[in-house]
Amino acid sequence: MADLPPLEARAPGRPLRVALLTFYNYQSHAIRIFHPLLKQRGHEVNSIFFKNSFTYVYPTAEEEDMVVDLITRLKPDLVAMSVWSTYYQLAARLSRRIKAATGAVIAWGGIHPQTCPEECLADADLACLGEGEYVLAELTDRLSLGQPFDDIEGCWVRTPAGIVKNPLRPLITDLDVLPPADLTPDGKHYLGMGAWRHVDHWDQQAVSYDIMTVRGCPFQCSFCIHNFTRPQTAGLGSYIRRRSVPHVMRELRAAKAARPRLRTMAFSDDIFSPPRPWLEEFCEAYRRDIGLPFILYSFPGMVDEAKVSLLGRAGLWYTTMGIQSGSERVRRECYGRHTADETIIESCRIFRKYGVGVNLDFIGQNPYETREDHLATLDLLCRLPKPFYFNYFSLTYFPGVGLTNRALADGLVTPADVEHVAEKGYRLYGGHLMADRAEEELYWDVAYGMAVHGFPHGFIRQLMETDFYRRNIRGLTRQMRRVRKVARAKGRLVDRLARRPNLLQQFFDDSNRDEVPAGGTVQPNFDNSPFSQPV
Repeated sequence: MADLPPLEARAPGRPLRVALLTFYNYQSHAIRIFHPLLKQRGHEVNSIFFKNSFTYVYPTAEEEDMVVDLITRLKPDLVAMSVWSTYYQLAARLSRRIKAATGAVIAWGGIHPQTCPEECLADADLACLGEGEYVLAELTDRLSLGQPFDDIEGCWVRTPAGIVKNPLRPLITDLDVLPPADLTPDGKHYLGMGAWRHVDHWDQQAVSYDIMTVRGCPFQCSFCIHNFTRPQTAGLGSYIRRRSVPHVMRELRAAKAARPRLRTMAFSDDIFSPPRPWLEEFCEAYRRDIGLPFILYSFPGMVDEAKVSLLGRAGLWYTTMGIQSGSERVRRECYGRHTADETIIESCRIFRKYGVGVNLDFIGQNPYETREDHLATLDLLCRLPKPFYFNYFSLTYFPGVGLTNRALADGLVTPADVEHVAEKGYRLYGGHLMADRAEEELYWDVAYGMAVHGFPHGFIRQLMETDFYRRNIRGLTRQMRRVRKVARAKGRLVDRLARRPNLLQQFFDDSNRDEVPAGGTVQPNFDNSPFSQPV
């Protein structure tokens, strides 16, 4: 990489036509960087956003036709796709059609090619196994000069002689060398629900802006991509790297200026836990220049009261924490999370003290959980300071990570259950209180719902032991959905009186700018307690 020209250098040969394609991710951080990177190197760049996140429906054949038609008309030399496991089969179908129609070089990057590169090369010419900025710079340089690209570091490449497995590329040490995210509508194409949308209008309607300040995560939980990528990149540089405060603030100021309806900034770092000097500089600059409420991801074992106080004064409005299970055994043995119940409870207490709302992620449908583990989750939900949002996900088996490999080895799942085959992400945001769930799952859903909404612990446990509870579980599920509806209305009212954004309403306002028809999305499983004092 030492011999590679700077990222802002012009291409040494002819300008290329490049199409960037991402799926169900209009905020795509990768595409937003790749677009200006290639543009400043002199190439003609078009970014195509195939549907937005939280429109959890399968793509139609007509929508796929529309994307192929657009790319065919663009006549690209290179088509680069950002591929998550859920969208592997979609990317494969489109790659075959685009290749036949245009003859363009097809490059895949993103999470799925990192875990399954050989499988991806059945339909792609090149699979990027790490960060893509320098790979794209070098690849386009080679293509612009008409040179071969089968020896580019950080890639596996399909050739007539077979697959060339090049070594991984060192991690980017200084993230400030990356260009600022491209927020203009130039060269952007967004396919919403069955129609191309006017990108400038879509952006102008945004109420939340998504940004990342760091790459990497301090943990490698067994169900997460970091469980694979962190050990894979050992020895290639520091895994956790942070942008400077001025670099972050330039992007935030640009977003605020370009999108006048913004009500919130969302930090998508896996865990937002910067060192104290960075945090102090950021909080001062954010209060002075941005002044909007913001949300971030935190980790119970890394909640520092002094830092929460700083963030609260700067505008921290909500945080999401991954709890995953109320059972310490499951967190430790299944997920690689060594966090005590008391630490989780104390973290929630600290956030509540400083007026920060809490959204807690839990994972259901784990075959390793026993009845005792479920009861431990119920007990923890009852003990947690209220109110809080309860977000209940269905366990997804992503390829290459430890939990998936373990479940396959133990015979608890089959290869058909792994996400690039199962495609759960299309149809299931979560699983809580959904009508099509099995009665055994609803047995716990209802109990968890009562705990979240403030029902007494003893009452819940006694009710669960009765025949009435099991015989009437579907009726009780309907009643809990009504309770949830009341809770949401109460949450909206309290937030309106407090003159602050409502997390759930903002979620839908930002996700459903596409005029999604009724029933077109799966409702997220946010719950709030109607029987406790508001934050």
